[in-house]
Amino acid sequence: MGEEHRPQFLHRAWGFDLDRFFAQVNRIRSALPEEIKSANRVSQERQQILGSAEAERERLLSEAREQAALLVSNDEVVRRATEQAEEIIQRATSEAAGIRRGAEEYATRALANLEEYVTRVLSAVRAARARLSAAPEQPDQEQPKQ
Repeated sequence: MGEEHRPQFLHRAWGFDLDRFFAQVNRIRSALPEEIKSANRVSQERQQILGSAEAERERLLSEAREQAALLVSNDEVVRRATEQAEEIIQRATSEAAGIRRGAEEYATRALANLEEYVTRVLSAVRAARARLSAAPEQPDQEQPKQ
């Protein structure tokens, strides 16, 4: 029996197209690294957004402190400066929290999309394994023709 007959024999023995199966496996292999890179980019973007929000918060806090320090000439000015500083701090904290929530929601959506894709890939792999496991076993030797 020549080697060129073996692939045809395997195609018939397993009941599905091996070339198509291996093409799917190769497509899955090539897609996974891109999805992982995408998830890493999302994570990096989230960190950058959080870092930016924290820097903005610190800038606003510093600005509030500077304004408060400049306005300490008398009790009324100090009181007003303290109120303004508190407002700025509250605004900065609120903005930072909003940016953080937005970044986390974005990351959550991106990771959910990645999870869905990986689940589909896993289902395809499991289905292929099930088809391979369910294929009838063929004897190693050919039976003599009658």
